[in-house]
Amino acid sequence: MAEEEAQEAAGAVTRPGLREPGVSVYSEALGAELCAAVAAGRPLSSVCDEPGRPHRTTVRRWETSHPAFGEAMRAAYMEARVSQRMRDRQKTAELALRPPPRRGGKASGYTRALGQAICMRLEAGRSLTSIGRDDDMPCYGTILAWVKRHPAFEAMYVAARETQAEYLFDEARDVALEATKDSVPLARLQFDVIRWQAARLAPKKYLDRLVAAEEMAELGVGPRGGVLGGRRGALDRPRHVVFSVVHFERGPAGRVLCAPPRNAAEAQAWIEDTGAPYAPGVGPNGQMRPPLLNPPISPT
Repeated sequence: MAEEEAQEAAGAVTRPGLREPGVSVYSEALGAELCAAVAAGRPLSSVCDEPGRPHRTTVRRWETSHPAFGEAMRAAYMEARVSQRMRDRQKTAELALRPPPRRGGKASGYTRALGQAICMRLEAGRSLTSIGRDDDMPCYGTILAWVKRHPAFEAMYVAARETQAEYLFDEARDVALEATKDSVPLARLQFDVIRWQAARLAPKKYLDRLVAAEEMAELGVGPRGGVLGGRRGALDRPRHVVFSVVHFERGPAGRVLCAPPRNAAEAQAWIEDTGAPYAPGVGPNGQMRPPLLNPPISPT
């Protein structure tokens, strides 16, 4: 009985239900291999799962029954933790040195094929901001810089915007036709935005000019810039801009008075509150009282 207990303590006897260990006798060479594997960062469970290795419970008993092995195993665990911290710090430093990710796009080398691809997406109704977010496209600012730098691309860009207005015009109709009773508020918002953009991209075709036409007619200017009725338009007449300054101050009786008075009622309020008609100059608190431009007309 004492012999069986000694063998169990050494790992030679296993309990029912446990995995049969490959090795149950401790040796310094085997202990050094286990310590080296643990110090390299491998979990003890994965090391013990290899063929010919002892079970991890056996290794734990060895750490107790062989003090030198237990000390070496603790040193191996410490070395593994220190190595892991060093790897984490190195990874953090590498991430900090990396350049920030670019917002969309590839290198900003302009080619005619790339310019045509951008214009084709514009003609299909895409916005320039969404195109700049595509992985195979340059960013928004680069595209606008190309428009200023390359005349050929500028011509393609302007033509694409005009074609985009045609797409948006049809898209507004599709939004209206697809609207349901429950989606009318959202569809109305989408329709207004699409119509507004189409009118700005192609104002000669889609801009609502009713208000502008009425104002031009009042000025005597025809639809093509001519003079209506054989007379000169009001645009050629001299115009005068008049500015009036009005401020408010509290009178002796506590009434708020308008300086200068703008009508007969405000002029009467000055007489009732101060006992005298309004007069320009400097008020009791240092406020300026401008002169009357047009004296108030008393009601008849």
